[in-house]
Amino acid sequence: MKILRFLLIFVPISIVGEFMHFSPTVMFILSALAIIPLAGIMGEATEEISFYSGPRVGGFLNATFGNATELIIAFFAMQAGLFDVVKASIAGSVIGNILLVLGASMLMGGIKFKSQTFNKQSIEVSSSMLLFAVIGLTVPAIFTHTVAADLLNTRYEGLSITVAIIMFAIYLMSLYFSFYTHKDIYAAIPEEEATPKWSLNKAIAVLIGATVLIGVESEMFVGAVEP
Repeated sequence: MKILRFLLIFVPISIVGEFMHFSPTVMFILSALAIIPLAGIMGEATEEISFYSGPRVGGFLNATFGNATELIIAFFAMQAGLFDVVKASIAGSVIGNILLVLGASMLMGGIKFKSQTFNKQSIEVSSSMLLFAVIGLTVPAIFTHTVAADLLNTRYEGLSITVAIIMFAIYLMSLYFSFYTHKDIYAAIPEEEATPKWSLNKAIAVLIGATVLIGVESEMFVGAVEP
């Protein structure tokens, strides 16, 4: 985390560079380096808040703000009409979480512990959600390769919007499932007691501040990509 904090120096440098009209390449590098520590601080603040909110709400916050950086970048990229950047960002986020993050977690857990225990029921739920996500990403892709080009523009957009709405509805239902109807499945496993390092107010303030700065850096990041 100390290395990440050292990278915070690129936040003011990138802002100064924006006002001094640095080249797009330089601004791309500076804003990217500035986003890295801000994303780490956002994650740290979310973890601190989870100490006060409980494991279920904490898990929801981690899932939400863990992808906040990608969502903010995608928002500004969509505003700029850089839809290929948005697609690449979503694909990279999905692949990174499924392969890199999960694989690294298993590897580090295996190195530290001789055996690891998992909640079988929660894994089954997560696997079902993953299946829905794969289907949601696959159906539009198959559609583009099976429908005639003259019909693609008129039907593809409607299909994509429908799939997006269905996926969002499934996500909301999964939240209701996790927080209300089957919250016992996600009961916390007893662990070594840990104490928060920050107060709740400090954690919320840091989270808001990091989110705002990520928004500023993301706008500069996307601006450097624009042709």
